[in-house]
Amino acid sequence: MSRKKGRRRKRARVSRENKRAMVLITIVVILLFFVLLFESRRLYSRIEANETHRQDLEKQIEEENRRTEEIEALREYMQSDAYMKQAAKDRLGLVEEGEIIFKLR
Repeated sequence: MSRKKGRRRKRARVSRENKRAMVLITIVVILLFFVLLFESRRLYSRIEANETHRQDLEKQIEEENRRTEEIEALREYMQSDAYMKQAAKDRLGLVEEGEIIFKLR
């Protein structure tokens, strides 16, 4: 009979140890779950911030491309004869043949 009691006690001790191990494993798994949940939320917020930043940069690129086109058009105009004539009239006061100048006092 003492063998049976010894086996029961041993089984009870093993059973308690198994329960403790299962509880500890469960706690660790739950902790890992919450850590992963927290990290995923943090990563999603970073992704959203990066997406907003990317969109802002794309808008800036579009604006700079428009500005580059305007500068290029101005450069082409400044190399044209029409600009040269206008600049000569405005800056140097030159006139073409047959033009009459009126000056206000």
